[in-house]
Amino acid sequence: MFVGSINSDLRALVSETTRYWESTDIYIGCSGNFTIERILKGRDFNLHGNDVSLYTSAIGNYLAGNDMHIGIKQKSFEWLEPYMNHGIERIATLLLCTTMLDGYHRTEPYFTRKREAYHDQWERLHSETCAKVQKGLENMNVVEYWMGDVVEWAINSPKDQAFISFPPTYKGGYEKLYQAFEEVFDWQEPEYELFDNDRLEIMLEAVKEKKEWMMARDEPMPALEGYEIGTVQTSLRSKPVTVYASKSHKRITMPHQKTEVLKVKRANENTEFNENSHISLRKITQAQMNTLRSLYLNPGIAPASAAVNFAVLVDGHLIGAMGLSKSQYSVGEGYVMSDFVIRPVKYKRLSKLVLACVLSKEVKLLLEQALNGRVKALSTTAFTDKPISMKYRGLFEVHSRKEGRVNYTAPAGKWTLQEGYQWWWKKHSNSIN
Repeated sequence: MFVGSINSDLRALVSETTRYWESTDIYIGCSGNFTIERILKGRDFNLHGNDVSLYTSAIGNYLAGNDMHIGIKQKSFEWLEPYMNHGIERIATLLLCTTMLDGYHRTEPYFTRKREAYHDQWERLHSETCAKVQKGLENMNVVEYWMGDVVEWAINSPKDQAFISFPPTYKGGYEKLYQAFEEVFDWQEPEYELFDNDRLEIMLEAVKEKKEWMMARDEPMPALEGYEIGTVQTSLRSKPVTVYASKSHKRITMPHQKTEVLKVKRANENTEFNENSHISLRKITQAQMNTLRSLYLNPGIAPASAAVNFAVLVDGHLIGAMGLSKSQYSVGEGYVMSDFVIRPVKYKRLSKLVLACVLSKEVKLLLEQALNGRVKALSTTAFTDKPISMKYRGLFEVHSRKEGRVNYTAPAGKWTLQEGYQWWWKKHSNSIN
């Protein structure tokens, strides 16, 4: 569960930017996991924290020396009572609950077993977490913590001091994330208005009046145009975060994708196969897969690392590749992250052959070895506005549909690689360019 952390590149930018500040006090809006406060630990700033969530408020009030009542209102969680003593023990309990209560209302076996595992191992987990929390909060110079609306915090904090905030992007984001907390724990919730774009504009006008300030968000903030000091993007699948400040050096950090050339003959529009052609797999590195993806896959599809990648070869010629991982949603299921053919080639429906290989006994065995577990089925997603994707027809069945995507599933280990090739040869080899 999200608890207000920020990535390492953004942390470095916060550290660098604030080294030029002359203010004695920094007011922080949306303290979250107190990452900003921890970055500034050991510096000469007096830190003033703010947030509205239970987890953050427990930390903030402890650091500032304030009392705070937190009780248990769900009988099924009364076993947590001995671990709710004020201070490090209570913070450790809430920190563990951010993960234990993720999927609180879900009854699937994964979430049920996870909650049971936390309960059974709680004594050990709590002791270890207390030690980590104690170390993380040492020497934190938080002189004040206020539970309340971040917009009011920005308006009322002194203009002659500094202000930092990385506010939520989505309206109602905190409320959705911490819904389970509100059902399990009893505490005096602060009053505040839901954060939306209108509230953001009011906040920005107040922030720009401060002596020094810094803001960041994964959506542009037009009101701060001209104050951009950096862009941070940690991976090709993540949204870039724009950083704004009253003054600082300009920085940009972007993801770098490692590539490696796959030295193998490639099929082309003149390469022909026959009924007795031999099909095989070759395990390739993620860097080699990245190279092939860049050459042959739609650039609009964000790349991701797979557990295992294979090149598909016919008579020693590369025709395509596949990347597979463990499914995040079902036990005993693998997920096809990517499957594609190279271009140009002689055969129109060569993508069907790659999918036939995906369902082979050989791929099933190799994926089980990579995941160290049984794989009974494979699933994948086609990004399309059409009811079905012709590419998967006849091999995968539609599992579900959402706007812009169709989810497919099929049993793993349907045939051997060579049997899959024979199926393709008889049904699709006559379709040529």
